[in-house]
Parts: sequence; structure tokens; C-alpha cells
Amino acid sequence: MSHKCFGFMVAAMMSVSAPAMAQETTFKFAHFLPASHLMWEEGGRIFTDAVVEASGGTVKWNVYPAAQLGKDSLAVLSSNLADVSLIAPSYAQEKFPLSAVVELPGGYSTSCEGTAKFWHLSQPGGFLAQEEFDALDIHPLFVLTLSPYKVMTSQKQVERLEDMAGLKLRVTGEAMDKTVRALGGVPVRIQSSEMYDSISRGTVDGALYPFGGVTPYKLEEVLHNAVGGPRLGSGIVIYAMSKKGWDRLPEDMKAIFTEAAAMAQEAACAAQDREDSQIRDQIVSDAGFKAVDLPAEESARWDAALEPVVQDWAARMDAQGKKGSQALEAYRAASPEF
Repeated sequence: MSHKCFGFMVAAMMSVSAPAMAQETTFKFAHFLPASHLMWEEGGRIFTDAVVEASGGTVKWNVYPAAQLGKDSLAVLSSNLADVSLIAPSYAQEKFPLSAVVELPGGYSTSCEGTAKFWHLSQPGGFLAQEEFDALDIHPLFVLTLSPYKVMTSQKQVERLEDMAGLKLRVTGEAMDKTVRALGGVPVRIQSSEMYDSISRGTVDGALYPFGGVTPYKLEEVLHNAVGGPRLGSGIVIYAMSKKGWDRLPEDMKAIFTEAAAMAQEAACAAQDREDSQIRDQIVSDAGFKAVDLPAEESARWDAALEPVVQDWAARMDAQGKKGSQALEAYRAASPEF
């Protein structure tokens, strides 16, 4: 999003909302990312800056990166340690089983396409809001789907489906587990902050990961190969308040937060798509990284291997009484546009 466009939208928000804002209020925003991570700079920061400007400076923010207030993002909200928290559902999959529908393979080609579909399920009245978030006391301000994952490895260059056999790959949730297993690999659950050491020690051979997430963790130093082609799914995050915290906001503040969140959501997914391409080119040029795309015939073999994953996931959720088929139906029906 251009600064000119950003400024115009903030000015429009201020013209409506600023007169009602008088008392100075400080909010706390907690996230688990490095302070300069793209999902903060092109997501959280755009949101907080827009709120400050639209409120005429009466709203201020204290930001706590790198899990300074705790690794449990839900607990950070429920305990009132923070007013806004960045939640990665795959890190708490037992609490967000249905959210994994967005992470399944084959769902989308770009971050903005996936984010739009995720938002339709997450906004008030949406399937995930009703079936999962309300019970967890979560009010999503905006959401983000990372750019589609690629298979990235430290040593072995993957060129055919058979090359996946036995590869230990980092994953972060049930959907990714099933994707890696369907391709012949071995899933290992590791958080992003632990990947560098895990790859260096050989605990894992690589990861399903987007290019945009490589350089913030300096993973180009330990990952050297990537293969693209099939849509392997990706990770998701939620920028959220507690429902109790949201309900306490005055109506003019809610309007400011809502408008700022919409701006941040579109900017964040656009940045994901842009940076994914740019970082791929950068690490290929500067770090000797090898990135290839599968030929169409080989890619089709992967797609065939992944075809059962989606239906198997839905059936498993159904068997646990968790409305997996309904989640899949709602996701497939969701619009790919905001």
C-alpha cells in the first residue's frame, strides 16, 4: 500500500472519528515475531499507526515483540497482559482444529487469495467465528494467510516425488502433518524460532515454508534448496483481541479499529506476495540458493498424491464431532476477494 493511499484512508477515518476521541488511552500489542518481521512491519504496525492517526493521537501503543509477554498468545489475551495479540492457530492446534482447513493443500495460489477466504470465515458471523473463535473469547481484528509453502531442504535437492521419501520436514499443524506424510516425508513440529538450530543440528532436513519467512530467521544460511509447483497450503495468523476487550471499547474506537484492521489486512497479504517473490530472487542471487519449479507432469503426480488429504482431514474432524465437512464446504464457498 502506498503512503499516499494510506494517508488518504487515515484522513478519511479521522474526519469521522477524531472528534469523539478525547481521553488518552494506551493499548498493549504482543506478538511472537522478531521486531522487524514482515508480518509486524506490514501488518501490525500499519494497524497501530492507522489507529494512532485516526484517533488524533489520543491512542498510543506499547508493543512487545518476540514473545516478551509469554509464548501462549491466548493466555496473553485472557489474562489481560495484552490488549491485542498475534495468534498462530497451528501452534495451539488442539484449540483451533477447524482453522486448519485454511492450511490444507490446494486452497489458494497467493497470500491475498487465501487471506480473503480466511477472513470470510473469521469475521463476525463467519463459520470459524461461530464454531471456534467465539468459544475461545477471540475477536479477530484481521487475519493473514502466508504465501503458499514450498518444500525447502538443507542438503537434498527434491526433483521428483520419490525424493520426498523419509525427509524430516518441519510442520506446524495437523494439515501440514498430513500433507508431508502424503508426499512420503516425516513431519516434525517445530516453531519458526527453533528452525535454525533444528536444521543446523540435523533434527530436520528442511521444512514446508514460504520464501518470505526465510530471511527474518536467517534460514538461507541453513536451507539451500526449494521446489515449487503444487499448492501445498500454508500457515495462518490472527491479529486478535479478546471478545471481552472488544466489547469494552466505545463505538467510535471500534470503528477506528475496524477500518485500520481492514487497511492492515490488505497491506499485509500484498506484502506477503511481493516479498515472497523478492526474497526468492534475493537468496538465489546472494546466498547460492537453488529454487526450481516442478514440470507440469511431475507436479500433477504430487497433486494426485495430495488429493486424499483434504477429504481425509474433513472425515477425521467429523469423526471427532468437529464439523470438518462443514468447515471444508464453508471454506470452498468463501470468496477469494475481500
